[in-house]
Amino acid sequence: MRSSSLVTVLTAGLVTIAAGAAMSLQGRANGLLGQVLGHAVFAALVSFVVGLLCVGIALAVSARSRGAARRLVALLRERTVPWWMLLGGLSGCLVVIAQATTIPRIGVAMFTMAFVSGQVTGGLIVDSTDLPPGGRQRLGVLRILGVLIVLASLAFAAGDRLQSGVPLWAPLLPFVSGTLTSVQQAFNGHIRAATGSAVVATTVNFTVGFAALVVGTLILLGSGVPWSGFPASPGQWWILLGGAFGVVFIALTTVTVARLGVLLLSLFALFGNLVGALALDALLPIPGSDVTLTTVLSAAGVLVGIVTVLPVPVRRSSGSRREPASRT
Repeated sequence: MRSSSLVTVLTAGLVTIAAGAAMSLQGRANGLLGQVLGHAVFAALVSFVVGLLCVGIALAVSARSRGAARRLVALLRERTVPWWMLLGGLSGCLVVIAQATTIPRIGVAMFTMAFVSGQVTGGLIVDSTDLPPGGRQRLGVLRILGVLIVLASLAFAAGDRLQSGVPLWAPLLPFVSGTLTSVQQAFNGHIRAATGSAVVATTVNFTVGFAALVVGTLILLGSGVPWSGFPASPGQWWILLGGAFGVVFIALTTVTVARLGVLLLSLFALFGNLVGALALDALLPIPGSDVTLTTVLSAAGVLVGIVTVLPVPVRRSSGSRREPASRT
């Protein structure tokens, strides 16, 4: 891989780290919102309403985005883009439900450990298929080693919480949602590539997710589950912004997935998510969320895993006509 290509990968990686940090903010907001409203699905619905408003405004004011939306409709009619690629938003629903359900129980750091474990596992699998918009990526030894380093770092950080009596379903739910997020990111990348618009890809996610959550909310209300309240104090209103943070994550990763592939995207997002979780636990602590040496060491281990997976350029010799090899 050429040096210019490595710069492109690193730039996309920094953008994805910022997206991962936004996910940690989304997790804290949705976890608190679920407690206020009385159910995780209600919190997910509010989060998706806010996100849909954000992307809807962006779509309405941009003639280019509206043209891209019409192009997507035409591509669906021609079956150039299969309809099932629109279903990535269902994964987004599960992520928000997992946040609202498990973060009050296990904390944002533990949620992050389980969620990104699923992401890197799913990323390794998805990248070996034709789903990513950048095509299939070879499953090299260093890619597997990098993922193993990441998973070992996560297991190291999660060990104390699991020993303290955390139920097994609590980390399992974010793990499953993280695995499906890898598929969502691949779908988003294809929609963006087909339409040339990250706004359209993001709008599709929130529209599909919103429709599914409306159905889920109606079922819960019909079965007698009460909507217990709404943020009342001025200090609570920021927890309504989980959907906006989700817009940032989806929009940025929709752009960068074609440059990174799903696995690298997951690793960079993981590191940003961990750094964001550390900052939140240090600046806005909640019971059980103290920053520990274990969490810091885990974040450092994740960075080592990312560096292991990163491709490194190899200089060509003066007489060689071969393209430079890649570490992966």
